[in-house]
Amino acid sequence: MGALLTATRAARPGELIQRIAGWWRAEFINLLPSRLAAVLFVAGRPRLVLVRRDGGVSLRLTDPRAGLDTSETSSMEPEAAISALLTRHGLDRHEVALGLRLPETSVYRRDILLPPEARGAVDSIVPQDLLRRTPFKADDIYSDHAASTAADGRIAVQQWVTRRQHVKEAADQVGMSLEQIRFVVFGDAAPTIRLAREAEGRQPYRVALAALCCSAVLLAGMVAGLTYVRQQAALDRLESDIAVARRSAERVRATMEQLRERRTALARLRLQRHEQPGLIDVWDEVTRLLPAHSWLTELRLTEGANARSVSVTLTGFSTAAPSLVGIFDGSKLFVDAALTSPVAMDPIEGRERFSLQTRVRMPDAAKEATQ
Repeated sequence: MGALLTATRAARPGELIQRIAGWWRAEFINLLPSRLAAVLFVAGRPRLVLVRRDGGVSLRLTDPRAGLDTSETSSMEPEAAISALLTRHGLDRHEVALGLRLPETSVYRRDILLPPEARGAVDSIVPQDLLRRTPFKADDIYSDHAASTAADGRIAVQQWVTRRQHVKEAADQVGMSLEQIRFVVFGDAAPTIRLAREAEGRQPYRVALAALCCSAVLLAGMVAGLTYVRQQAALDRLESDIAVARRSAERVRATMEQLRERRTALARLRLQRHEQPGLIDVWDEVTRLLPAHSWLTELRLTEGANARSVSVTLTGFSTAAPSLVGIFDGSKLFVDAALTSPVAMDPIEGRERFSLQTRVRMPDAAKEATQ
C-alpha cells in the first residue's frame, strides 16, 4: 500500500484510478479461495508446459495456489502423461492451462515507448504499431505484450512475437490441437505469449466478478450512509438531551445560589443572635445593677429599626431614682441611660416612681455581622 501511495503522488487522475483499481483487484484476489481465483483470473491457474524431447515428452507443472513447481519426462503418450501427472497432484484437466515451450530463437522481442495519454488504449495501439512498423502479418503471428511506467512517466511496453507456424509444429509434436493450447513460452526464463485474448463479451466470470464488486461497493456505500444517518440521528438526540440537561443544570445552579444566600443569611443571623445579649442577659444585668432600695414593676425590651438599636425600658420605684442613671451608665451592657419621665413620689409606696430607658451595648462582632 505504501508503494502504491508513493507511485500515485505524481500520477494523472486516470492513471491514478487504474493503479488503485489494480491494487484493489490484487488485494481482492488474495481474499478469494485459491480455486475460485484460478477460475476467475488466469494468472492464478495451474499451468502445464509441454515440449517434445528425445524418447518422450517433458512436462513442467506449476500451481501458484499450492506453490507447486515440478518437472518430469515421460515416455508415455502426451495425453496419458498429462492425465497421470494431473491425477497424481489432484488436479482436473479443465482447471489447468496447457502451454508449449518453443526455442528462444523463435521469439522476436521489441520495446516501445508510448505517451501517458495512451494508457487506456495500449492493447489496441501496440498490435497496430507492430503491423505498421514490421513486415509481420496478423494472420501469421501470435503476439503479446506487457506495459509498465517508465521513469519519465511514459508507458514502457515490451512486446513478443512468434510465428503461428512454430506453434503449430510444436503442437503437432505433442499431439495437441491449437484449440487446446493456451500459451507458449520460450526457454527457461523467457516471456509468455497468450495465443488468444478473450473478448470482453466472452468473459462471464469476470463480468460476474465485476458485478459482484460493484454490488459490494454499492452495499458498502449504503451501509456507510446508513451508519452516518444513524450516527447523525444519535448526535441530534444527544444534542437535544444536552440542551435539556443544560437547562436543568441552570435551574439547579440558581436554586443552589438561593440556598447559599439563605444559608449565609442564616449563619449571619445565628452569629448575630449568638453575640447579641438576650433577654436573660439583660435581666441578669438589671438585677445585678439595681440597688436594694429599688425594684421594678415593668421591664420592656424593644428592638429598633436594625439589630444595633435595642433599648430597655425600666419602670419601678426607688428611694433615689436619679442615681439609677449613673448606675446603668457604668454598666458594660448598657449605654445612654436616661429618665424618660419626671420622678414623682408615690404616696402609697412611699418611694419615687421612675421610668428609665437605656440602650443595650452591641458587641463588636455583632456589629460587624449586622453591617
